[in-house]
Amino acid sequence: MRAAQIDRFGGPEELHVVTDAPTPTPGQGEVLVRVLAAGVNPLDYKIRDGSSGLAAKLTADGFPLILGRECCGVIEQVGPGVSDFAVGTRVFGMAPLSHRGECYAEFVALPASALAPAPASVDPQVLAGTALVGLTAWVAVHDLARVTADDTVLVHGGAGGVGQVVVQLCVAAGARVYATASTAKRSRIEEMGAIHVDYTQADFTQVTPRPDVIIDGVYFSTYEPSMDHLAEGGRLVILPSLADLEPARARGINVAVPTISPDRERLAALATELEQGRLTIALDRVFPLTEAAAAHRLVEEGHTQGKVVLEVAND
Repeated sequence: MRAAQIDRFGGPEELHVVTDAPTPTPGQGEVLVRVLAAGVNPLDYKIRDGSSGLAAKLTADGFPLILGRECCGVIEQVGPGVSDFAVGTRVFGMAPLSHRGECYAEFVALPASALAPAPASVDPQVLAGTALVGLTAWVAVHDLARVTADDTVLVHGGAGGVGQVVVQLCVAAGARVYATASTAKRSRIEEMGAIHVDYTQADFTQVTPRPDVIIDGVYFSTYEPSMDHLAEGGRLVILPSLADLEPARARGINVAVPTISPDRERLAALATELEQGRLTIALDRVFPLTEAAAAHRLVEEGHTQGKVVLEVAND
């Protein structure tokens, strides 16, 4: 099969497409997915260059390593122990952290529990970029912040990949939502139903009420003032996984960082939000699999306006 892989850690140039990678066989509890499209994420280039802690685990048995953690595709084969999926079902999801991933390929074997049926009305390229940002946002909004219609929410980095999903889920929950973003992102923030806070022109602590919930996708410049601005008894969720929570805990603030593992219930909930139009996943660029290195360069530059996706096959 065709696959985009690395033979050693390094820059985007190390990512190359081969045509003779072995097609995987689904193991216990797994399904073989014919990949239609695969999402490209910052975690992918951090694995590629070896800077992610996950990189050493994934290459413990050596190279080559096929990259990619999320995809949308069609079930080609059902492995032993799987009775809730049939061949021909279109699905989307992501690999657990313990799994090698390998979604930048024509076929990938993934745990059936890490996948959900894909709505027919939603583009596979959109679904390919939904799982990682969608699950992160879902856990942040619903599991940790427990946002309700009674809440005022402030989202830092509301135009970012995860931030856009956070904003939309909070709006769908009925909350009053303020979102920080640059001047150029005002229209996107407002079309999602939030109130734009231009961090280049104003101090968010001066132009927003004290919120019940702050979901912080920026952290470095916003953490300390957010702790001061949060309403008494409020909830603070910080998206960067390496954030230091101790300063907030020392002040008695309810603070958390989302950790995710793919599960069908949450993926199915995201699919419903997409299908019913309460959630949109913006695409920045779609590259063919052969241009995986170019896709990595774009994501690594950090100026994308939405998800970057690799098109692998046609439905």
